Amino acid sequence: MNHNRIIARTKEKINSLYKVNLIHQKQFRGFKFVVKKLNANIFENLHEESFKYVIWKKPRIHYIKVNTDGSVSKDYSGCGGILRNDKGNLVVAFSSPLSNCSVLFAELMAIFKALQICSSSGYFKIWIEVDAMLVINSIFSYQNDNFDTFYVLKDIKKMLSHLDYKFSHIWREGNSGADFIAKTGARLNQFTLFHQHNIPLLLRGIINLDKCGLPYIRI
Repeated sequence: MNHNRIIARTKEKINSLYKVNLIHQKQFRGFKFVVKKLNANIFENLHEESFKYVIWKKPRIHYIKVNTDGSVSKDYSGCGGILRNDKGNLVVAFSSPLSNCSVLFAELMAIFKALQICSSSGYFKIWIEVDAMLVINSIFSYQNDNFDTFYVLKDIKKMLSHLDYKFSHIWREGNSGADFIAKTGARLNQFTLFHQHNIPLLLRGIINLDKCGLPYIRI
């Protein structure tokens, strides 16, 4: 049996099984290319599940890129962040436990602590990246009537006034390093800095993948 005959028999079998409801379109999601090659017309309305490539990008030369995140669960809260240079190498990372708080407060505290580190270390050109647009909107909003976040927002804006900065949003898949270090912070007893010698192994791996430009897939 040659290959053309095999393809024809396969197509015939798929169509027959479909007609008696033994297979369904959803079982072929992600295989649109194969279905087209089989020329199975009954799958004309089949669509591949959409997905996006999410890639962490290095900052410009002389800039420090800061990725931050907050972590809030029923029993633990924390925040964390990673500072990297234009080569994608770790400058420093941090984790910190927080008392019971909102997700927004945890996210803002991560930025606040990152800005403290930048200012005290002499980093005045920074790119801040987060995975929550609510955080960015809160910082650039003219209104600040949320008592929970009033003072931390005020302090963030004051520090930003002395910096050359920009903000950006990244999907959570591309912010996995910050997510990891924030969850780590929720389990710690005190604020902790991480350098090359004491960085968690998993975070080291994430940083290396980001540095190489390997994409994350968002479905």
